[in-house]
Amino acid sequence: MPLVSFIDNRPNKADYNSSLTLPHRNMPFNMAADSLIPLPKSVNVSLKAPLNIGELPAQKVRRSKRRPYVFNLMVAGDSGLGKSTFINTLFNAPLRENPGAKHLASVQTVDIQPTTYELFEENVTLHLTVVDTPGFGDTLNRDADFNPIAQYIDAQYDKYLKAERSDEKRGNILDSRIHALLYFLPPTGNGLRDLDIEFLSRFCTKVNIIPVIGKGDGLSPEESAMYKKAILKDLARNDIRTYPTHHAEDRDHLAKFEKFIPFSVVGSDDYIVKNGVKVRARVYRWGAVEVENEQHCDFVHLREMLIRTNMQDLIDTTHLVHYSLYRSGKMGGESSSNGRPASVLACDDDMYDNQMQNAKKVAMDEMKMKEEQMRQNFISRVRDKEAELRAREEALNAKRKQMMDEIDAMRRQLEM
Repeated sequence: MPLVSFIDNRPNKADYNSSLTLPHRNMPFNMAADSLIPLPKSVNVSLKAPLNIGELPAQKVRRSKRRPYVFNLMVAGDSGLGKSTFINTLFNAPLRENPGAKHLASVQTVDIQPTTYELFEENVTLHLTVVDTPGFGDTLNRDADFNPIAQYIDAQYDKYLKAERSDEKRGNILDSRIHALLYFLPPTGNGLRDLDIEFLSRFCTKVNIIPVIGKGDGLSPEESAMYKKAILKDLARNDIRTYPTHHAEDRDHLAKFEKFIPFSVVGSDDYIVKNGVKVRARVYRWGAVEVENEQHCDFVHLREMLIRTNMQDLIDTTHLVHYSLYRSGKMGGESSSNGRPASVLACDDDMYDNQMQNAKKVAMDEMKMKEEQMRQNFISRVRDKEAELRAREEALNAKRKQMMDEIDAMRRQLEM
């Protein structure tokens, strides 16, 4: 079990002072800043002796391990869907305690509760911040439930933007931006509710949002499959863009995880012994639901995507997609006060030119692909038409030959 330490990180209400903006895609994060400037032509040189330049990636890995990694995860959804238990299960540590459900009359608004943990594994340190949102969906008027969450997300973007502009903090910016938001859906089996559609529509463009079906063991496999299809139809109908389908920069593992979206998960703090091995499970009178059994739920696939394969991609996408547009929107809003034209402001983003070049390249490639496809379709249709005309011509020649033979036969009979 990893070593865990607790750090109090509750926000101040004064930090909730940001406005809502809409993010966009940007260039890949792993592209160095120097690559934005065209390099001069290079000459290929054959080495006469090894230089060990192949050790550069290993050097970068060793250097990256010296500083802790930061990952900020927000969970939202109705009370009673097992969010706290799921977080404990996800990181295999007792991170969240379930304080019990609050009485409906005592809940006034959504309470933002961030807590930071320090996890150690194989000489790698992860500063994990879990932001819980108790009270979401518990009030009769649910319109106000969105505001504290939106204000908190924008406040973290605003902190990062101020640190970028500060000469003192620019070299060591504390990243408190939300890198992923797990939105828990109740296992109703009836598609998305109006509350779910409103929440996902508002926040899918502000943060990497991942829909999750909480307490997935409440549905049979057939019901779960039908529920997932209904959710996907609602997502497409309302143009809700979720991670990793729409925002992920790393597309290598996309096909592997897309077939499980939305993830149906089960969490448990209890263990059972199966074949001499302790496994997390929920025990019922009819049997046990194993959390890490992919035949029972999608927990292992969601954990693999969040931690093993796409954690760094979630961090990169947050910076390059969602934060980038927030930053552009802030700079655009300042243009009215300082009188700078929008064309100059666009150049303030050091990735703008590269983004436009990439967009033009993608458009040109798509145009060439369509032109080639149209050309191939035209050639195919011409060939089919030629084959049809050729077949008709052969049929006419055969008919003509048959008629000439009949005429010759009749002429010979008359001559006799």
